[in-house]
Amino acid sequence: MVSSDSRTIKINASMPVISAGYIGPSLTPNRHALWEEEELPLNVDELVNEVMGQPMRRAGRFIKMVACGGLTCLQSVTLDYLRGKRTGIFLASGLGNVDEILPFITEVFKHGGGFPSPNQFANSVSNAAAFVLAKICNVTGTVLTVSQEELSFESALWLAQSYLECGDIDLALVGGCDIFTPTVEEYRERLNLCCRSTRPLPMGEGSSWLLLGRNEKRGLGHIFAVDFADGKVGSESLLENARTVFQDHCPSGGSLKKIFLPGFRIKADELNFWQQKGWAIDDYLPCCGIHSTAAAFGVARVFREIPGAFFIHRNAQVSGRQAAIFGATKQP
Repeated sequence: MVSSDSRTIKINASMPVISAGYIGPSLTPNRHALWEEEELPLNVDELVNEVMGQPMRRAGRFIKMVACGGLTCLQSVTLDYLRGKRTGIFLASGLGNVDEILPFITEVFKHGGGFPSPNQFANSVSNAAAFVLAKICNVTGTVLTVSQEELSFESALWLAQSYLECGDIDLALVGGCDIFTPTVEEYRERLNLCCRSTRPLPMGEGSSWLLLGRNEKRGLGHIFAVDFADGKVGSESLLENARTVFQDHCPSGGSLKKIFLPGFRIKADELNFWQQKGWAIDDYLPCCGIHSTAAAFGVARVFREIPGAFFIHRNAQVSGRQAAIFGATKQP
């Protein structure tokens, strides 16, 4: 255990990352394409046909994005890989299925009372998207939706690590999905964004996933630790923790690149600190825009596109609570 600033970091167990996949606002699986904030949200049906080979009927946009993101992650292993294994699904979402929840609530509480359709109700249930993905993947184990604002993905990752360590599951499909809900001004208000709390970046959306195992030999690398802190943690303290994690898990990995991934509330002066310490900055947010689970996009993208790297992803909430993910990608 590493102790710093009155908290602990669990570093004794690493999680092999078997596969990764990401979808950003351009709706191009595992690829980057130009997109404009004012054009959001794009039609998701073409993405569904590309990933699933057929339409999804009676499913809302959020459920479609979750399903496509999860299946994009599984493309390199196929669904057969899950057969016979105890698999858990951990879906993270900061805002959830706002597109379906708002019309449902409006219908129910309008003057005189309303009668929402069965589809409206089914799509508004908080765990509906994770359930649909579990059905598609024929998963009958743990299926959870985790919502902790901007730290939702980190919380889901930590929970998956706990299940894997306890031996309750063999595999964990962990992802983050948040979708753009017009307008831009309302979306920014939902995330409590202002010039004092975030870097000036466009809004976005995404559905990005990791498939994690326990003792897998194959894969893209490892997640070493997920660290939470309720108070302000200085960059020097985080750097010292990173050195300890690196030494414990990569004692002979001196040739690994060092990458720092900043969440959207991480300011420019902190980026300068890490650059001065010899870390490369991978600012993935111009590729996916601001959304609550953008961290999932950034981490999945690193595993797919930057081999031979030790990385830290740092995130923060307006309240001051912070989280860091430590990991390394496989040497080429």
